[in-house]
Amino acid sequence: FARGPTENYADSAWVIGYGDYRAQVQAVLFEGGILFSNNLGDQAFFDGWTITRAAGLGLRRGSWSVRDDAAGRHFSRRSRLTSYPACAPWVKEMQSNVIKFTQSCQGSAEYSNSILVNEKGEIVIIRQSLNAGASFVTLKKL
Repeated sequence: FARGPTENYADSAWVIGYGDYRAQVQAVLFEGGILFSNNLGDQAFFDGWTITRAAGLGLRRGSWSVRDDAAGRHFSRRSRLTSYPACAPWVKEMQSNVIKFTQSCQGSAEYSNSILVNEKGEIVIIRQSLNAGASFVTLKKL
């Protein structure tokens, strides 16, 4: 398990967004990462670099997973699997007092995932696609 850009992101409330949907979630340390969840059934599991599983997000039967292996990046939604080439390695970029990590990926078109880290070393924004760039989940620290 490779650690993400920081470890200090499980100490507060966050907002999860998907399309027009927004809801508050709580970050909880969980096996191998952080589980963002609420009592509405919204969940996102973050392993330090990637949102590997999500559920809810304003949809009755919304369920997604993302898996990387030597063959590429694999997306699953309601048991339907699609595979694409592996994403490029994360690139670190300094912007004012913050660090932005960006990962370029190829889906039906090229897209980017990103993680923003503040001056205290805390992750404050996670923006990643669960479906090869067609739409994005965003987690923002409150």
